[in-house]
Amino acid sequence: MNNIAAGVGGAVIAVVIATSAMVFANRSDDDGGRDRKEVAAASSHTECSQEKVVTNKEWGVKSVAGTLIGGAAGGALGHQIGGGTGKDIATAAGAVGGAYVGHEVANKHYPDQEVSYREKCRTVPG
Repeated sequence: MNNIAAGVGGAVIAVVIATSAMVFANRSDDDGGRDRKEVAAASSHTECSQEKVVTNKEWGVKSVAGTLIGGAAGGALGHQIGGGTGKDIATAAGAVGGAYVGHEVANKHYPDQEVSYREKCRTVPG
């Protein structure tokens, strides 16, 4: 008995909601005495597009650290090569090369700018 009452009650609620929706839809179709601005606003639509956002990070901190670490590592590796004056030249060349590589790696993996995208929407009259 309870299942039948619940089913009938649910059906009645569904009919009331459907009827209300149909009445509301019919009222929305006619002007209803509104002025032209309200009608134009009702017929407008929204256009959205992607906007690029560039955020500057703290300038140069990562690339300076990469340059210093790369220079130290390159100098240490260069110092292992040669002997006498050649060892000094190899150390200097290793330091310069390591500094360059360290700088490039830091810029590639930790750039000074971050690029992201956000959605920007505006209402366009219909």
